[in-house]
Amino acid sequence: MEPAEENDIFEEEGVNISEAAKKSDEKSPDVESIQGTFLSQFKITVSDPEKRTKPSGIKMRETFVVYLIETTPKNAESSLIEEVTSLWRRYSEFELLRNYLVVIYPAVIVPPLPEKRANFIWNKITATDTFDNDFLERRRAGLESFLHRIAGHRKLGKDKIVKHFITKEESWREELMATGFQAKADSWLKKVNASLRVREPNLRYEQLKCYANNLQTNATALLKVRAKLAERVYGIYKIHSNYSRVFKEWALVEDSPLKEALQKSSIDVDAYGISIDNLIDEEDQIAEQLKEYLYFADSLKTICKKHEALQYDVEWYESSLTNALTEKKQLLSGPPKTFSFSGLKARLLGADAADVTETRLEVLETNITDLEKELEKHRVIAKEFLDEADEEVELFKTRKVMDLREIFVSYAVLQIKMNKEGAAYWKKIKTPFAAILENQA
Repeated sequence: MEPAEENDIFEEEGVNISEAAKKSDEKSPDVESIQGTFLSQFKITVSDPEKRTKPSGIKMRETFVVYLIETTPKNAESSLIEEVTSLWRRYSEFELLRNYLVVIYPAVIVPPLPEKRANFIWNKITATDTFDNDFLERRRAGLESFLHRIAGHRKLGKDKIVKHFITKEESWREELMATGFQAKADSWLKKVNASLRVREPNLRYEQLKCYANNLQTNATALLKVRAKLAERVYGIYKIHSNYSRVFKEWALVEDSPLKEALQKSSIDVDAYGISIDNLIDEEDQIAEQLKEYLYFADSLKTICKKHEALQYDVEWYESSLTNALTEKKQLLSGPPKTFSFSGLKARLLGADAADVTETRLEVLETNITDLEKELEKHRVIAKEFLDEADEEVELFKTRKVMDLREIFVSYAVLQIKMNKEGAAYWKKIKTPFAAILENQA
């Protein structure tokens, strides 16, 4: 693979975009893996963002937004029908669920949540208020996508806590805390800087880290360019609203048939200017789908950090075992010829050198046995992590190619639709004037 292709976010090695295009109407490659998951049993929707307030401290009130999660059985005869409910969840509860999944399933690329603050917006969206209706609607769609991804995952989609998140409103948090995931999270956080101490980093995961950085860089660049284009196109359309007013005022000083032509054209010009609102909203929805992959890059980086933490554990036990074996070899080969504090201590206390050596050898034997067991255990954990993470990464890359293709095709189709509608409006705008010119000829 050429260097330029190593981090191509649009086409992975062994995946041809043209081949994916031929299969656009077929099922996603991981459709079979959702069998037995909650997504295969339930239809899950997130709707009706609602602003609420509650007391928070002395003479203070906390304002927040809740979202309605509804589950409907896909099979009317399902034995799970008794658990189908409608319940409300805060964004912070979605964050808590995701934190749990990241800790309990370390090798899984956990889908990202939608952004907490609006990023890559254009000037029409001047409000960064988290209670803005347009922003809440985009977040609602992102939360629904998040639930669909985890509920359809071959492992996450069978987790009891995930099931209770969408079906039980009251006792879910208590059950989550009872898992003890926070203690595991705190333990893992202590190793977040492990990459600074790993002696032999895994080449594949160094490449994955670069891949994630490039994915994030390219997605960011695309979103910035799109925001600038959206602002410019929106401005061009809205200028026509000014033309509409000009035509109306002009019509007041003209006689028929020019007066009628100006009046009719002003209506069409105004309709053309207004049409951008719905079109740009559709484009915003497509941009939100691309944002999801911008934040997926962080999920990939988290996988790399977890691997580095596991690799650090293996290397630490290898180093400790090597030191213990070296010390044992030195003791068996005779007293050291160099100065040591242990030897000085033995001489000062009058301890028998043979007894000290024998005692130390016994301790070393025990330590070596323990270290060998721990080393083997951590090697197994690291290997299991690598095997599962490799599979997750490959599934992610395949799904990413298909998702990005769908996003870009949708964007292209929308641009074609926008230009066709614009051409149709301009045809209607010029028709009355063309009729006047024909009559004058």
